[in-house]
Amino acid sequence: MLHCFQGCRSSFRDWAAECTEAPREVCELALAHVNSDRVEAAYRRSDLFDRRRVLMADWAAYIA
Repeated sequence: MLHCFQGCRSSFRDWAAECTEAPREVCELALAHVNSDRVEAAYRRSDLFDRRRVLMADWAAYIA
């Protein structure tokens, strides 16, 4: 089951990179990836929710 889940995540990431103008940070947050750079994480105050919401709506329309 994990393999299927990772395949969906990989497909989303490829689609986002190739078919959208979404910044890398938005895509990574949409995948719930944690920022491992402690300095950058300390200064990031936004979760980019509105931008992630738009990206995920576009993804839903794409896969539908």
